[in-house]
Amino acid sequence: MSLRLLGACLILALGQGSVHAQTQQTRVAVVVGNNQGRDPARTLRYAEAEAGKLAALLRSAGDFDNVITVKGARREVVEEALAAARAQLNRARAEGKRTLFLFYYSGHGDQEALELGSSRLPLRDLRSYLEQLSGADVRVAFVDACQSGALTGVKGGRRAPGYEIHLADPGSVKGMAIVTSSTANELSQESDDLAGSFFTHNIMAGLRGAADTSHDGQVTLGEVYQFAFRRTLASTAASLVGGQHPTYDYRMSGAGDVILARTRPNDARLVFPRETGVTYTVVNRARGEVIAELGSTSGEDLYLALPAGEYRVVRRVLASVSETTFSLAAGSSTIIDTASMAPVVADAENHREKGGPWQPNSVGVHLGLQSSPVSGTGSLVGLAALSYMRQIGGLALRLRGDFSSYNATFQDYQSSFLRAGLSLDVLWPLYRADSLALLVGPTAGVPMVRQHDVWHESTYSVGLTYGAIASGMLRAHRSTWLVLSAQGGGEFFRLNNQPTQRATVGVSLGGLLAF
Repeated sequence: MSLRLLGACLILALGQGSVHAQTQQTRVAVVVGNNQGRDPARTLRYAEAEAGKLAALLRSAGDFDNVITVKGARREVVEEALAAARAQLNRARAEGKRTLFLFYYSGHGDQEALELGSSRLPLRDLRSYLEQLSGADVRVAFVDACQSGALTGVKGGRRAPGYEIHLADPGSVKGMAIVTSSTANELSQESDDLAGSFFTHNIMAGLRGAADTSHDGQVTLGEVYQFAFRRTLASTAASLVGGQHPTYDYRMSGAGDVILARTRPNDARLVFPRETGVTYTVVNRARGEVIAELGSTSGEDLYLALPAGEYRVVRRVLASVSETTFSLAAGSSTIIDTASMAPVVADAENHREKGGPWQPNSVGVHLGLQSSPVSGTGSLVGLAALSYMRQIGGLALRLRGDFSSYNATFQDYQSSFLRAGLSLDVLWPLYRADSLALLVGPTAGVPMVRQHDVWHESTYSVGLTYGAIASGMLRAHRSTWLVLSAQGGGEFFRLNNQPTQRATVGVSLGGLLAF
């Protein structure tokens, strides 16, 4: 028998004892959210709100005696909260009580630290605090930040969706578990549709019962991690940023698992039907808040334990979207009837890097200079351009329309030229960070040139441009970018009714609005 199967059997066998143990346990949490990082241009929208929602859920469903919530504060305030939690846990331990500590963070971060405004809390300091917190029998940390997998030491993106139960001394569970939203080289993502990050959203949905695979009314740490892993990866796998793999470092001894939440007798249960390839979104109608986004399965019944109230449920399958509303009474159990749902128009999803939106569309305006393909005009001529860029997979496709006007004199022969061109750039992100990107790739286009001479005769020709282009992008604000582009190549066209090929170079500076 594998350790995982043995652990599952122990969880089922000791379920009732765990419920009793939870009621005898002092439970303290420090919940931190910070919208601000070191770069003011990267202000988050949802981190502090997420912290408030999770704190309320821990109080209502997690039996936490004290939830210390810290929003928008510097490192010193967070350290004071951690010190207060340590003192309370030490007092409870001295009184002979069992103890549990939970830490949660949502905000900016990198491989070395969590960003708290302009201050930083090193990951090594946070890990040291957890390891040395002797007053807590169980220590659990959830960290939702970019590259947070550095806290668990996971570098790659192929983490298993569940962990094995480690058995040591019989009795209650003791030890430390750290769960992060991504690996050390991945970006954590958030969604405007969810008004929060995918990872934290799935953690909260799991605590509300969606992770309760045993259907015993208790949500364990193992169930929450497995649910968050599957749902976060599924929600981000097709995004432009790439799949996001939550990681863990699980060092527990004893039998069983850690119970994080329980359903209450006055909770209303919303039960989802068994079906494959369907996503449900549940919205609290009074607050307009997305409570959960779940993918149903054909193998098990999913449910959410919710406060009594009115809820809107949206069902998505392929291109079909339907919805219905429920008025849920306390203690009731309601099964969703798909036949009663009315069709609606689906909204487009908007996936973003956490703290750094990379919206898939952008429009731009550019001014620049290019080498003149015609003798007698000087070495450079001015141009103006409009662009539309769309990110598809790992590439960016950019359509550019440019216009220029210039005069040429050659051996007393004068002509004026109007040139309009349409080009397609296929760009690969050679480097991309939250506020800076370098894109390179081939470009090809079709210019149309009108040549008008002193005898008022006009000729028209259509040509072909080809070459390579590089664009450096710098974020100026949340959805606006400055773009510096340089290109080189060649151009085929007709000049004085003769086919001509010339080498060309150009440079432009412009701005983009992403959406």
